Amino acid sequence: MINEFKDWFNELGTNAIKRKKAIVLKTGKKPKWTSKTKNKEIKEKFTKEGLLIKGIKPRSSNDRKAREWLYDLIWREFDSDNNFIGVKLVMEIELSEMKESGLIYDFNKILQSDADYKVFVFQQKTEEESKKLFAKLQKSSEVYKSKVKSSFLLCCWCWKTGTFIFKDFNILP
Repeated sequence: MINEFKDWFNELGTNAIKRKKAIVLKTGKKPKWTSKTKNKEIKEKFTKEGLLIKGIKPRSSNDRKAREWLYDLIWREFDSDNNFIGVKLVMEIELSEMKESGLIYDFNKILQSDADYKVFVFQQKTEEESKKLFAKLQKSSEVYKSKVKSSFLLCCWCWKTGTFIFKDFNILP
């Protein structure tokens, strides 16, 4: 699934760039893909894709009825009798925060989950800053006393490249 997640993020980025180019051609003005818009579009994409998976019920803070509980987005898994059997995915999206301390605070929330997939989305100005934070977050994951196997995907929107940069890894108990 991690590769599918990457494809979905890349699709979102590509669509945003196409939209920006169309607006530039039409108006001459260069719009930004704002943090608020990125956040909303990520939640919508992962909610839509999650609904296509049997037994998965996505919830995000975009859903007015669901409101945010602990994570920005979660895929809860249910059996055929509608019994809650586990958490498939948790996601934290921190696109308005760029300070390391704030990012680590929110990243730590996903460490405590027993989800199969843990996705953390943030942004940085350069690839170097992205990679530095990837290393710090992976180290944090490795020292956490996890009780379950988890697949992590770190996604950074890099301002300089105008693309998502990824780091994925697994943690064993």
